[in-house]
Amino acid sequence: MVSFFLGLFLIHSVETAGIRQVDQQLAGFLPSKPFRIATSSGPTSRPAHSPPVFSTNNISALYLATITNGKRTVLSTPLGTKRESPRTPSTASTSRKNVTIVTVGSTSGSQTWRAVLVAFPHSHSDILVAASLSQVNATTRFLELALLVTGLIILAVLFAAGLWIVRLGLRPITEVTAVAEAIAKGDRTQRVAKGSQRTEAGKLTRAFNVMLDEQQALEARLRQFVGDASHELRTPVSAILGITDLWRRGELRSGEVRDEAIHRIGVSSRQMGRLVEDLLLLARLDEGRPLEYETVDLESVVREVVADVLVTSPTREVTISAPHKVVVEGDEARLRQVVVNLITNAVRHTPPEAKIQVRVLEEGEGAVLEVEDEGPGMTQEDAQRAFDRFWQADPSRSRAGAGLGLAIVRSIVDAHCGDISLISNPLTGTRVTVTIPQSPPVTDKT
Repeated sequence: MVSFFLGLFLIHSVETAGIRQVDQQLAGFLPSKPFRIATSSGPTSRPAHSPPVFSTNNISALYLATITNGKRTVLSTPLGTKRESPRTPSTASTSRKNVTIVTVGSTSGSQTWRAVLVAFPHSHSDILVAASLSQVNATTRFLELALLVTGLIILAVLFAAGLWIVRLGLRPITEVTAVAEAIAKGDRTQRVAKGSQRTEAGKLTRAFNVMLDEQQALEARLRQFVGDASHELRTPVSAILGITDLWRRGELRSGEVRDEAIHRIGVSSRQMGRLVEDLLLLARLDEGRPLEYETVDLESVVREVVADVLVTSPTREVTISAPHKVVVEGDEARLRQVVVNLITNAVRHTPPEAKIQVRVLEEGEGAVLEVEDEGPGMTQEDAQRAFDRFWQADPSRSRAGAGLGLAIVRSIVDAHCGDISLISNPLTGTRVTVTIPQSPPVTDKT
């Protein structure tokens, strides 16, 4: 739209400049003295009432004619006008100060003129002076044609570019729609073809594919989680069902057999209870429930947990390295569970002669807890999956548990905005490092 108005302004400016130039040419041809001349005497004077002398400059480019009693006598016709004559202006000029130059048409033909009618009242005749606007009109028509062609070319280019951009932008969206419809019908393997990452459409397809991949991975983890939980619950449930079947058949009549059966039911029930409590804890942590922050002496918690572990495993060698008191703001029960799970895992998955060392220290603005054992450790592939839920290493090295210990540790550390890392080697052992900020995040306080 702006270009259209600029084109109209350019054509109008060129036409106005051309007409102004023609008017200057006409004005320069007119006499400098008044058109009405008084009587004068002398050998060089003209007769009374005779018309003044006009300039002869560029007279060949002008139309010149006298009009007496309505009769026109052509004195000069410019070249290239095809013998056309301008119409007589309706207003005559009697003084150079009020010369009226107007645009008139031809008596025959389509040519236009800039004309001035000079009146001489005392001689009863008028002089018509005109200049053809053919050159100005030709220039204007050329500009109009040029602007029209240029505009059409620009429109064609813009249309082609717009069509290409629209097709380029809508094609990925169409593919996304088709893939979404296929997934809604049950085909979860469909993906959008990868496009250029330089365009927004390409970024959209990439984000859409990433979303589908993450959703599929989440569903796979959920199915695996349900399967693992069912597997862990199947053993104690089967034991309880088997014992109850024996009871209904009357095979548990003797006191010793009945006591053993009740003991096995208790063991299986406690195993199921621990598993359910762990699952509920993970669910609460995943929901982001707020922690109960208080001042916790991490060094004291570690010593208490190690003392409890040595009661059940008195032959194990567990050393504590805590140069001074380390205090953090956190949930005391959850931090204690972190220490219990790490030390219990180290005791459970290492031979009796393996040494275990626990370190508690301050590093920057955080408290660091390290639990290191002398092996055997895990392979690199196993170490990458150590924090997965229900995952267990080689069954030959597993003593007990459902594979939720390290998963719970990571969830608790994440809830405290901390960091956890695991380094393991089959020959040298495993080292787990937990870093907890000594000050709780502002968002958790509010």
